[in-house]
Amino acid sequence: MAQEAIIRKVNPYELHGVVYYQVYLSYAETPDMVNEVRLAHDVVYASPAEGDTVTVEKLMSIVTGVKKKEP
Repeated sequence: MAQEAIIRKVNPYELHGVVYYQVYLSYAETPDMVNEVRLAHDVVYASPAEGDTVTVEKLMSIVTGVKKKEP
């Protein structure tokens, strides 16, 4: 299932030599609510940034990928 969202904040970090992202985002259906997800670099597009509009892929309510939505 895919949902549109806006990235509110991104904190990249490294763990055992692997880059991860702590991403705070708001879904289009609930724009006043901020959700936090932590994802490995391989399921997020290159250089995620605050303010980006994205498509969030989920499987059984677990985020499996984040793709930048093209204008």
